[in-house]
Amino acid sequence: MRLPSPSLSEYALNTAFVVLTLAVLQYTGWLSNDPTGLDPMSLLIVAVTFPAFSYLIALVGANVRSNAE
Repeated sequence: MRLPSPSLSEYALNTAFVVLTLAVLQYTGWLSNDPTGLDPMSLLIVAVTFPAFSYLIALVGANVRSNAE
């Protein structure tokens, strides 16, 4: 099994981008019909789970053989 060599700064930058995008969408009301501001708990959940799932996707991608080989 091959492990991907993650760049921690890249994961942090991607996570920050996703959380900020969701925060803007929540604040402007694009995610629901009733804009009530920010939901910090949902943003925290995304901030914690996004890097974990990104790493799992990179792990699967590193271990799948491509047709070019």
